[in-house]
Amino acid sequence: MQVRFVDDYVAFGRMPYPDEIDELKEKFDAFVVLVEDFELAYDLEMLKDRNVLHSPIPDFTAPSLEQLLKILRWIEEKVEEGKKVFIHCYGGSGRSGTVAVAWLMYRHKLGLREALRNVRLLKPSAIETEDQLEVLKELERWIECNQR
Repeated sequence: MQVRFVDDYVAFGRMPYPDEIDELKEKFDAFVVLVEDFELAYDLEMLKDRNVLHSPIPDFTAPSLEQLLKILRWIEEKVEEGKKVFIHCYGGSGRSGTVAVAWLMYRHKLGLREALRNVRLLKPSAIETEDQLEVLKELERWIECNQR
């Protein structure tokens, strides 16, 4: 299964099939699951021995800024514990791409354009909707206001 690392600790991709979970668990200590329950192709119980944040976002939509910040803070906490984090939605483009771009902005202080470019070099279809781009613009403003 192809995973795309945006830094040394955080990667994103499509939803794994049940027979790919063990392989992922060898590489990752924590999982951010962005799909809704009805989309899940595996049982979350398969990850019970890992840290899991299930934060559903409907397909082709964006999280609210509040939901996005909760996800980013959770990832940050895991990374600070030295854990590797895998973010996935269904296809590995829109929802997980949004969080991957947001992570680069939040943690690595990249501007939206640079973060988006970096993620799209890994996955050209990352960020699929105007709503997803809008929440990233909102995050950029939030970061600017909170860095002072």
